[in-house]
Amino acid sequence: MRRLLISTFSLLGLFACGDEGRPVYRSFDKSVLELAKEDPNLTTFVELATVAGLDEALNSTQAVFTVFAPTNAAFSAVPAAALTALREDPVALSAVLRFHMAGGFVPANLVVLQKDLRTITSTTVHVLVNGSEVSLRDYLGTVAKVTKVDQGAKNGMLHQIDKVLTPPPAPLPDLATALTDGGYAALLGAVDVAGLTPVLTSGGPFTVFAPTDDAFGEVDTSSVGADVLANILLHHVVAGSVASEDLVAGSPLTSAAKLPLVVTAGPPITVGGADLGENVDVVASDGVVHELASVIIPPTTVDVVVASADFSTLEQAVTRANVAAALTPNTIEGEEPITVFAPTNAAFTASGINVATVGTSTLTQVLTSHVVAGQLLSTGLFDGQLFRAASGMVLEVDIVDEDVFIVDEEGNRSQVVDTDIRTLSGVVHVVSGVIGR
Repeated sequence: MRRLLISTFSLLGLFACGDEGRPVYRSFDKSVLELAKEDPNLTTFVELATVAGLDEALNSTQAVFTVFAPTNAAFSAVPAAALTALREDPVALSAVLRFHMAGGFVPANLVVLQKDLRTITSTTVHVLVNGSEVSLRDYLGTVAKVTKVDQGAKNGMLHQIDKVLTPPPAPLPDLATALTDGGYAALLGAVDVAGLTPVLTSGGPFTVFAPTDDAFGEVDTSSVGADVLANILLHHVVAGSVASEDLVAGSPLTSAAKLPLVVTAGPPITVGGADLGENVDVVASDGVVHELASVIIPPTTVDVVVASADFSTLEQAVTRANVAAALTPNTIEGEEPITVFAPTNAAFTASGINVATVGTSTLTQVLTSHVVAGQLLSTGLFDGQLFRAASGMVLEVDIVDEDVFIVDEEGNRSQVVDTDIRTLSGVVHVVSGVIGR
């Protein structure tokens, strides 16, 4: 697709053209700085390049640079105090301007073929291509549109952009710092209450979909216990670093809560039903942050059962016994979460229970033997542990090597084959047998 954009650039006149309409790729009698001096849109860039001591390099033929020069309007958009501070600090100013420079001769037809463009500061800017529009994105998520390209010089190439990019600090901040700097106080407060700060700082990389403070203000979590709050927050985290442009509609992500996060193409792009905000692709040392306009509410336990073909028999049983309400406590209103040991279709087949014909009282007894009050994560299960199911049956944990089994009062053993699916209702563990059959 990006190769097709090369011809699109040309057709739209984005290449500099000579008097006969032919592309002019290089001017062997002028330097990059001399070309910039001739352009009335680049007077601020020329001034600042001189203040930063880059004028000699941009005039020299000893090295070749490709410069993405912010226009006067781009610099005017920078807060006056910040621009004044840069003028008074040539070293910092040089770092900012060098972040707009790449080594070598990089015309537009090569820019569009790259995903990340390496600057002479040994850092990268992300290249975005949308139809005929090409932009550069910095680590803060600022997107600068390329407005003029291919002003070729004897010592490089000059392009123009409509915003000033910010180089990443050395080293990059971690996710916790990036979220703090981004103003996500409500999210960080919730992370602390839920006891997830160690998870957030455990190394990653993670992709964090960060609701704004306003988004948290629209969801009353004051009555939500720490366990359920953790479930909600983990549904906003994905393993690995996923750029916004890599969010593909129809290819759900899997959250750290082990639940699918459905992505829609939009516009706007939505993740788990929440609109992606404007502040995206904030890069950290251990991941990336994308802003969300609302809080993602994870599915309930019943939602998980209904959504999975592996639990179609369990779904049928829940419907027939009319116990769905027991599996969906209103945790938002402060009701206690539950732990569900969910038998697979194969488990029901092996048990010999026909959920379509067995008496509903028996079916209810069996199903409620798979439900325990409170959220019991796999990390909290230990050998010999006893707990009482909602049916009144006492269950025991038996751990053999690393295999975990749930043993009912009849001695039936059901192996836990998947763990810690964290829902709005509590946690689900998948078991290979039917408890209390």
